[in-house]
Amino acid sequence: MELNDAQVGWFVDQRLKLPQGKRSEYLAQVDRLIENFAAEVRKDEHLGIHQFRKTGSLRKGTVLRPRGDVGVDADVAVYMKVPDTGEFPIDTLHARIREMLVAAYPGKSPDDFVVQPRTLGITFRTSGLEMDLVPVIPTDDSCDYGWQPSSRGEPPLKTSIPRQLEFIRTRKEGYARFTSLVRLLKHWRNQQELGELRSFLIELIVSHLQDVYGPPTSMEAGLLRFFLYLAQTELREAVCFPECGLVASVPADRVVVLDPVNAENNVARRLTDVDCQEISARATEAWELLTAARNNAFRGETLEYWKEVFGRSFAIEE
Repeated sequence: MELNDAQVGWFVDQRLKLPQGKRSEYLAQVDRLIENFAAEVRKDEHLGIHQFRKTGSLRKGTVLRPRGDVGVDADVAVYMKVPDTGEFPIDTLHARIREMLVAAYPGKSPDDFVVQPRTLGITFRTSGLEMDLVPVIPTDDSCDYGWQPSSRGEPPLKTSIPRQLEFIRTRKEGYARFTSLVRLLKHWRNQQELGELRSFLIELIVSHLQDVYGPPTSMEAGLLRFFLYLAQTELREAVCFPECGLVASVPADRVVVLDPVNAENNVARRLTDVDCQEISARATEAWELLTAARNNAFRGETLEYWKEVFGRSFAIEE
């Protein structure tokens, strides 16, 4: 039997979305970090801040409620002022930011602040909030586009946080249940422990399918479409978007999903053959189970198929 949007939506609203009022609590915690970090930066004679911009799933509305070892993820872009003399070592910027955060939170373990390739990861263990502070060096005073430096000495990456948010907003306007569909797929990713399938990549694939085929007729149809796409393509088809403009050539990477705000950035470049095989295999299994559920005449058996895909917590009513 097919499950309608009200039934699938019950699971999203009651089991996956943050409880009422929690989003405001997490955003307030983000604001406190911004204040504390800004105070530390003001003590540094070499650095300054143009502005902060909240981004990531908490800002986009696709955040999942914390479960087990998986916390609430939030991203904050911090547009940094750095000396324009060319003498400032950009590849040390993440380490400098970590020192400031450790100083701003003397009661926290330094292990809660982790330098990543292009972000600074911060974990708040009591609330379950997991933040990524994203340093960006703006290309001009508008802070529309900026460069994300690397902590590993790789070339800086050009990005636009406002345009990324606009990209997602446009797809949400085109399909009212876009965020619910993304939440379901992120939950499935977590259930299957497919950490390589990053949240932004899920959003881009859902957006690509929506651009090509239009909004799905139901969330169930959207799930089946997503799983079938991964199963059939094995992520071997290059994906780009109208926002990319005319693309002269695509990278020679195993997987190519171009960033809609920077066609020179392949969002999926780090996925390996092994990653793709695992993702495709799990997607094939999910498609087969949901197809069996759709063709089953019994409610109890149908729900059992869905539980195999989304875990034992899956339900369509209290």
